[in-house]
Amino acid sequence: MKHSLVLLFFFCLSICPAQEGPIIVSDKVLESIKNDVWIPFMEAYDQLDSQKIKSIHTKDIVRHMVDQNKIQTGEDYLESFGGFLASVKDQGNKLGIAFVILNTAINETEDVAIQSGYYQLSSQNKGDTSLIIRGYGHFNVGLRKKNGMWKIWMDSDKHTDISEDDFIKCEIIYKL
Repeated sequence: MKHSLVLLFFFCLSICPAQEGPIIVSDKVLESIKNDVWIPFMEAYDQLDSQKIKSIHTKDIVRHMVDQNKIQTGEDYLESFGGFLASVKDQGNKLGIAFVILNTAINETEDVAIQSGYYQLSSQNKGDTSLIIRGYGHFNVGLRKKNGMWKIWMDSDKHTDISEDDFIKCEIIYKL
């Protein structure tokens, strides 16, 4: 019996894939995602540009708002998001957003990635002299690369209670 278990163990080792280390995401991929997604995202908030915000998402986007236990998809979500930016602009207010990237995972063909991190939301309402930090959130996004461009196809976020110091201490920070 003992001999059979040993043979079974070695058989399993020979047919089961070996545990590999994590895939290292290249600086080139990270820079590409930053330029295709995060910079235009921040610019869309800064410029209150509903077309720009729509352009960085896939048409079949899935949006999960954890705190609201709600999911929106596709054009309905994109129109809602674009409408939000337009209404802020119509009211004469301003928005700002900055991102911290905590983790990036990627598939072997480097055309699907998932990033997680924090965002810092700021706004300037009438009477404010500058943008004021209004809060922080934790996000997870799924990204797909098509025709040489990264786009968001899945977006999930929720409010989080980190401090400005916690945000600033992070290694990868994107802000305008």
